Amino acid sequence: MPHQMTLNPLLLVKFLLWIVTVIGATILLQRRKVSSKVRIYFLIGGVLLFGFVFGFLISGDLNPNPVSSLRTLLTTMLVRNQLVLPVVAMLVILLLMVWISNKSICGWGCQLGLLQDLLHRVPLPKWKPPFWVSNSVRIVSFVALVGGLVTAGLDWIGVIDPFQLFSFNFTLWIALFSAGVLVASMFIYRPWCRFLCPFGLVGWLVEQVSLLRPRINREACKECKLCVKACPSGAMADFYDGKSIHSDCFACGACIEACPQEDALGWWTKSRAQEKQA
Repeated sequence: MPHQMTLNPLLLVKFLLWIVTVIGATILLQRRKVSSKVRIYFLIGGVLLFGFVFGFLISGDLNPNPVSSLRTLLTTMLVRNQLVLPVVAMLVILLLMVWISNKSICGWGCQLGLLQDLLHRVPLPKWKPPFWVSNSVRIVSFVALVGGLVTAGLDWIGVIDPFQLFSFNFTLWIALFSAGVLVASMFIYRPWCRFLCPFGLVGWLVEQVSLLRPRINREACKECKLCVKACPSGAMADFYDGKSIHSDCFACGACIEACPQEDALGWWTKSRAQEKQA
């Protein structure tokens, strides 16, 4: 798989499109241009392009996603005792995007994340699981992934890999699990990302020190908490309360759209937020 990844030019094309998308999303977030309509257009377009178009163009399980970059690196290191530099480079660049613009790659580029996000807009009752519950499950899942690779060379994600739905590459277990994720997405915001995704866990660690993310200008804030209510993941509640550790923020822009005060909340660096309060 790693050698095939280095030979297919379509992989580089998709990777470059990811970078362009993250840059574009970051600009829109900074300019407060992410409305619900704009967001839906991006969700639908991303699912079609990054998911089904590339799933058709790149056969089998080679259509890249943030999860596959981490899985491939762990497999080559822990099972094959190799270090494939293109895979390392891909993961590093993806995590750099997380660091620069707070998980925008997950929120705007990951095909499965986009599909879950889109399905969550179906008007049905929603459940927001406590972050300590979802993250604890995700940590256990990550430990199981590493432990399975070390002890038996087993990658449990490969058995139920929901990314295969974009290539219509189904086994019974993949079909059942994928259907479960899609149904759960209508009630829980991004269940795969928040409960099971190994890249989501590593990205969550990186986003704690991200440069650009939602930041509040306390001088202009009217304490209406509309941003907190609009946030689907609960991250904005942590930002609002000034917690040093926040739950997953997927750069959806709902908080910024909901804020009625233009200078009270933005996709800012820490220094830019401090300038607003000066």
